Amino acid sequence: MIFWLSFYFFFFALTAFIGYRKGNFIAGILLGYVLGPVGLCLILLSKNRVKLPCPHCQTLIHKHSYFCPHCDAKVLHTLV
Repeated sequence: MIFWLSFYFFFFALTAFIGYRKGNFIAGILLGYVLGPVGLCLILLSKNRVKLPCPHCQTLIHKHSYFCPHCDAKVLHTLV
């Protein structure tokens, strides 16, 4: 019994952490709670909502950046 609870909690915590890093914290918690290891696979395949590609060089930058650190171009992100 303790093995299954620790197995379940491990995937719950890992899915919540990855969801937090990708900007999908609530989805990470729900997927980890409901689906466990399958939820981990789903959150790993989900889109990163914190970083967006630069329109000039396609480098991933934070969504609130004004300038790309790679190409120094001004970035105007539109709502996606």
